[in-house]
Amino acid sequence: MERLRRDLPPPTSLIAFEAAARLRNFTHAARELGVSQAAVSRQIHNLEDNLGVSLFHRGSRPLVLTGEGLRLHDAVTTGLRQIAAVAGDLRRASHPGTVTVAASVAMTSLWLMPRVAAFRAAHPGIALRVIAADPYTDPTRGEVDLAIRFGRGDWPGLEALPLFDDLVMPVAAPALFAGRPAPASQEELLACPLLHLEEVDPSWIPWRAWFARHGLAQTQKPRDAFTFNAYPNMIQAAVDGQGIALGWAHLVRRELARGELVRITPALLQPGEMQHLTWPARRTLPDDAATFRDWILAQGRADAVAEDDLAPPLA
Repeated sequence: MERLRRDLPPPTSLIAFEAAARLRNFTHAARELGVSQAAVSRQIHNLEDNLGVSLFHRGSRPLVLTGEGLRLHDAVTTGLRQIAAVAGDLRRASHPGTVTVAASVAMTSLWLMPRVAAFRAAHPGIALRVIAADPYTDPTRGEVDLAIRFGRGDWPGLEALPLFDDLVMPVAAPALFAGRPAPASQEELLACPLLHLEEVDPSWIPWRAWFARHGLAQTQKPRDAFTFNAYPNMIQAAVDGQGIALGWAHLVRRELARGELVRITPALLQPGEMQHLTWPARRTLPDDAATFRDWILAQGRADAVAEDDLAPPLA
């Protein structure tokens, strides 16, 4: 044990390195770990001093690992995943019969939770634990049985089944344009008060990507930009008339149906990725988890959204 302690770098530095290398960004790693960006940077420097090598190419955006960094990242990722998998198995063994499902804060708050009551009523004997977290919670790395993940469905070590695809559109409170015309073009939309979401998940569509797909460049956010780190908070600000948000149809369906939000322009985007339900390929799901899997997949199939399902836009 003494030799192991002497040969291993500080564990806190390895954890900070794993997050920074996976997210390719010190700030995003700090947010995930609940520490400051300076603390992550300090841990990386300590690790590089301990090993005597550089792990990142400084100045690159996003971060790029050196050859030595790639070697260490492979080893750290493998080791931490194995430890997390065993720890998760031990936790599940100590809490038999509990189904743990994870999703992003947005998916949990705006799509999953409104449906969970129906599952619990239909299956009163199944204990359910819901984890809301950004970024994605990998079920191969902990005690999670099932996780909802946005992407193409080709993740190593995971079984993945499509849950639903989506449509993205500008939405706002009707009162925002009371007495004045809504924007009739993307150029006019560019000049409107826009609500921004911090880009925690690079696969989501921010405003700059929206405008780029319409042949426009959003050079920079205005000085009075309103930015959020959680999608539900941004949608609430849109409902309150604070600006225009990019609404994902499945996540703002209730607000659209109640008239709290309306489509602003006819334009829609369909992302190339979609929501999937995932679980570890190496693990046989317990009966209760399989029951929840089948139920949530049925919910996804029943919740398909097409343009014809949406109310017409203001413009």
